[in-house]
Parts: sequence; structure tokens; C-alpha cells
Amino acid sequence: MKYKNFIINLNFIITASFLCFCSYAQSSQKLPLLIDISDDTERHVVIAERTGDVCQVRPATLLLPDGETMFCVCNIVDGGNSGLMAVSHNGGITWKRIDERLPESFSNHENCPSIYRMRDMQSGKTRLWIFSASPSMPRIMSEDGGKTWTEKKSLNFDCVMTFSCIVRLSDGNYLGFYHRKKSDSSVVLQSKTDDGGLTWSDPRVIADVKGKDPCDPYVFMSPDQNELCCIMQENTHQGRSLMMFSKDEGKTWSNPVNTSLGLTGDRHQGVYTKNGRLVIAFRDRAKGSPSYGHFIAWVGTYENVRNSSPGEYRIKLLHSNAGTDCGYPGIELLPDGTIVATTYIKYKDDNNKHSVVSTRFKIHETDLIAGKKAVNNSFELNSKPYFKKQTLFRKRKATGKIRSPHIIVAEDGTVLAFAGYCSYLRKSTDQGKTWFSEENLSEKGIKGSNVVKDDVTGDVLILHTSGKSSFLFRSEDSGKTWKKEDITVKPNAMGHGAAPGNVPINIGAMSTGITLKHGKHKGRLLIPGRVQPPKGRNAQRYWMYNYNTSMYSDDRGKTWQVSDGIMTGTGEAALAELADGRIYYNSRSHMSVDHKRRIAWSYDGGERYVDWQVSDELYETGEPFYFKYGRKPAYGIRAGLFRVPGKAVKELSDVLIYSVPDWKGGWRYQMSIWASFNGAATWPVKRLIDQGHSAYSCLSADEDGMIYLLYEAGDKKLYDQINVAVFNLQWLVENQ
Repeated sequence: MKYKNFIINLNFIITASFLCFCSYAQSSQKLPLLIDISDDTERHVVIAERTGDVCQVRPATLLLPDGETMFCVCNIVDGGNSGLMAVSHNGGITWKRIDERLPESFSNHENCPSIYRMRDMQSGKTRLWIFSASPSMPRIMSEDGGKTWTEKKSLNFDCVMTFSCIVRLSDGNYLGFYHRKKSDSSVVLQSKTDDGGLTWSDPRVIADVKGKDPCDPYVFMSPDQNELCCIMQENTHQGRSLMMFSKDEGKTWSNPVNTSLGLTGDRHQGVYTKNGRLVIAFRDRAKGSPSYGHFIAWVGTYENVRNSSPGEYRIKLLHSNAGTDCGYPGIELLPDGTIVATTYIKYKDDNNKHSVVSTRFKIHETDLIAGKKAVNNSFELNSKPYFKKQTLFRKRKATGKIRSPHIIVAEDGTVLAFAGYCSYLRKSTDQGKTWFSEENLSEKGIKGSNVVKDDVTGDVLILHTSGKSSFLFRSEDSGKTWKKEDITVKPNAMGHGAAPGNVPINIGAMSTGITLKHGKHKGRLLIPGRVQPPKGRNAQRYWMYNYNTSMYSDDRGKTWQVSDGIMTGTGEAALAELADGRIYYNSRSHMSVDHKRRIAWSYDGGERYVDWQVSDELYETGEPFYFKYGRKPAYGIRAGLFRVPGKAVKELSDVLIYSVPDWKGGWRYQMSIWASFNGAATWPVKRLIDQGHSAYSCLSADEDGMIYLLYEAGDKKLYDQINVAVFNLQWLVENQ
């Protein structure tokens, strides 16, 4: 008997300890930044108004391929009959009730109707389906885009909720996911249809977690289409939500594990934005969250989900006036980028019940709000916006111009501004407020093409790679003294890049190099470059052969390897490393009449660049200096790019700054700055720096977040001078 009592007491202690641990596991995790748009009523659309004791709950939505027609279904009272159906023909701005289209029997269906569109790979027909939970998962179907509906035989599936998610597979068929009770918990199941929803396979349990209560699965593909992710509500609410993964389209699943704290909640539904990020809406159940119980959205990447990392930020979408009684969302992405998130919620603090309400937003809007909040949170309240512009270099009598700006921040904080391909130097030791007199480095025998700071040693390197030999000048004292060293440049697989030769790598017209700080190649020096076959010339007739690349060194600058090429027709580029180790490569295009910047990515420290794409937001001038062939001007321009040190913006890891004259396809005027708060996914901030002449630019920033822009300019004529603009992030986001 004593032994039995001991076991009972021990079980109680273990159970209590487990519950305490679950609570600690939630609270010990980091929540991402929270922004609040819930009080912006101009974003809200009431689809079904609450009326006294009658409430409209648990909606689901479906957007048709025309990008405008949207359906919404829900049930009347919690767990009650399926009832309301509405349609919008303008992307959810206005709605019309169409209950009369539904079969009379639909009013006997109960609990959480969900609506899907599926294509029958056998017949080619496209059908709309509405499934409900009981009795035994009944359903209605439309084959005319929702104009008429017919009752179909129920699936006879035992469930608590019907399909909470249906996902299309690579063979064109579909997997449906739902949950049912098992004793005092739940299990998650899947079933497949090979005929567009007419028939379904016998359900198979895919998640049965001891001590947990998984339910309401949300399943989606990874961006590369190679993996399914399943996020599940954990209905004991003692820990975080759960997730699992399948690399064989549902044949097998990994063991469920915890999501990040920021994804802890109920009834997740999400969309991919055009830039590949995830926006997942749900009811917040993260302990200690300021938005606990309200309708929110999480913003991040698939990798954030996969790695249980916090993500970028969360959005409080709607405020619940009934505690945690809200959620069950539908979420749609319109062609213009508007996200429509719909839920049931006690919308007003009065005696009426719940309504079905949508809120509308664009990811650019919330990115800007989140960026501004993070900037403000990162600095003292009395830190004021700062901006100062001044001229550092003036034209040379011999050439009648001054070009090729490069700027870096040395190890001791000294700002080094170079001009004339590193022939001239000015320094500042007070964050760009004042500058020492110009130094003529060429008179000291110092010449080069570009510059990179070695963050491992603190050395500053001036590199020279063109001509008959390659060498560098190294400074170990932040630019006070320099010593020459020979270097070796190894060609790429095409035999390009090494001197001597007809096509050496040209790094002079590029932005400055960087030191990698993350991943396998941490400490590597990397600098952008270009190769110009067949003879290293920039004439228009050779543009189609030119290509951008980079070169890298793993021995502190003694030996350099030229990287693989990046799309032909490019020239002059900038690059930045993100916090996850990816390299973002931003390139000028000599030949493209769309005047959009060319983008590529490296996942191996700059050895090769893949995922080539065109930027939808960043562009360049089209001033045709060498315009001889073709009928539309295209030439582009060198741009500046820099990642602000992570210490400067504590809640955002990948703040990028981009500079270029703001005249798409036009002439070289209006130097401007763009900012991204999410590693180039979006660029929601733009500010004018200089209304006048402006061309090539270069960027840098220090650990305090002070930003330095060095750019070609001229009061009366372009290239008469090189200016520097010094500003902070507070100034950049001011009045945005």
C-alpha cells in the first residue's frame, strides 16, 4: 500500500513538474516584435453582423483564380448548424449573402464548414466543395463556380472538425487533413482524393502524441516544393503548438515537435507572399504574449518555421472583446498583394454576439510599421534623427572629373572615404561630422581598384587585380600606413578572371567587399567583380558577353578565387551577407529595358550564385552613354548596398540599405536611399538624399547604426565632386 501511494505521489509530482515545465517552456522562448493594426477600422469589413443572441462563427474563405471572387462560409452559434454563405466580387471589399443557392439539407450540416477548390485530374473538371463536421463529414459540391450546389453523400468520417486544410500534391491530386477524438485527446488524420474530391481514401492517423492534444492541422508546401509542413494546435494549451514534416508528400511524417513560441495558437491558416515569406493567421495562445487571446498573424520564412526560430514579427489583426473566443480564420492573398484575413470575433464591447470580420493589409505596410518600431526600440528615446551632407572631393584638373567612390569604417571607428579608384583618401574620426584633409595616395605609390576591411584581423586592404599583375596594399592601423603585398588570383571554370590575360576580373566599379560572419565560411573575404569577354572592354557590342561574379579569399587576402558567373549582360554590383549566411547579390544590367536590378543568391559563401531573378522594387537609371544598338535606352548604374550591423537594430537581424539615383530608366539625378528590414524581401522605405546630379555610390555603417553614403555628384555638372551624406536610421524612417 505504501508502495502504491508512493507511485501515486510520484506520478503527481511528475505531472505537476511537467505542467510547470510546459509553462516555463512557453515563457522562456522569445516572442518576435509585435505591431498592432487592430484599431485601424478602415481596414475592417464586416461580412456577417452580430444580431443580439445570434452569432456568426468559425468562417472559412476561398479566393477564385480571377483574384476577385471570394466566398465565405460559417456556422451559426458555436458548434451549431452551417448557415451563412456570402460572395464578394471585388476581393472582399463588399459582400452579398447567397444562402438561397445552397441545398435545403445544408442547414442540417453542423460545425465549421470549410470550402475548397479542387481539379479532377481524371475528368479535367474543377469543383468547389463545402465540407462540414457532422453528421459524419457531410458535403455539398458545385461544378459551375458556386452558382449552384448539390448535396453529395457524406464521407462517413468520424471527426471533431472537418478538413481544416487540403493541399495539392505534385501529381495534381490532394491530401485532406482533420482531427478526431481519441479518449481524452485527439489524433490528426489524412485522406487522399485522386478524382477532385469525389472519393477519398481511408483516413490514416499521422499524429498521435502522448500527453498532447493535437488538432486543427494546417499543412503547406515548402518554397522548393520538396517538403510538407504540418502545424497543429495543441489543445491542452500547456505548451507550444506542434509541427511535423514530410519529405514524401505524406507517406511518412517526422515526429511532432514544438513550434516557436510566436506560432503558439489555435487554428493556423497562412499564405505565401510574392516575395516568398509566410503570413500565418491564428488565435494567439502564447503565455505572456501582449496579444494573448486575440486574432494575430505571424510573419517569417519557411526556415523560421522549420528551425523553431522566432520569425520576423507578429501583427495584432483584430481585438477580441470575448477573451479567447475568436480565431478560426480564412486568409487570402489578392493579386495586388493585399492580404485578407477573416475570422469570427466579438467585434465590439457591447451586448451583441460575434460577427464575421475581415481585416486587410499589405506586407509592405506592416514591414514599414515593424521596421520603424524596431528602430525606435533600438535607440534611446532622446536619440534624434540626424542628417548631414558635405562635399569631400572635387574634380581633378587633369581629367575634369572625380569618380569611383568607396567608403568603409575601420576597426577603430575611423571612416575612410576613397575616390579615384583608391587614389585619394579622407578620414573622419567623429562619425562623419568633420574630415581630415585629403591624402593623395597615388603620390605614395599606392593604387588600387577597391577596398575591403578584414573583420578578423582589422586590416584594411586596397586591392588591384587588373593589368599585368595583382597586388594589394594592407593597412594594420586604420589607414595611417600601408604596405604592398603580391597576391594570387585564380581563374574560374571558364578560365576568366586572373591576370595576366584578356579578361581579368574587374573590381574597381563594384561596391566594397565584406568579411563573412556566419556559417561554414565565416571569416572569408568576399568582393564583387565582373568579367568582360572577349577582351575586357565595355563597348555595347560586348555587353551580352559580360557577366558579374565575385572573388573570395580564405587566407586573409593572399590568394583569391574567382567565383562562377552570374547572368550575362550584367556589370557592376554590390553584395551583402544576411544573418543566416546567405549572400544577396544586387547587379546592374546593361541590356535590360525594364530598368530593374538583377538579383542572385549564394548559399556557399560566394562560390556560385543561383536563384537568379529580377527585382520588382529596385531599379536603375537608363542613361545610354554607349547606346548604339537597339531602340530603347538601357545602361544601368552602379548602386550602393550595405547591411547595417545587427547590434544597431536589436530586434531586426537583416536591415539592408540601398542607394541609387531615383529616376527609373532616366538620367543620373536624385540620389536616394531605400531600406529593407527583412533581408531584401521588401523595401518599404525610400528617402531623397540629393535632388541634383548623382551617379555611382557606396555605403557603409558603423556599430551605432550611423550610415555613410559616398556618391558622385555635381552642382553644375555630374562628376564635378563626390559628396558624403551621413545619417542615422531614425532620420531614415522619419515621416515614413
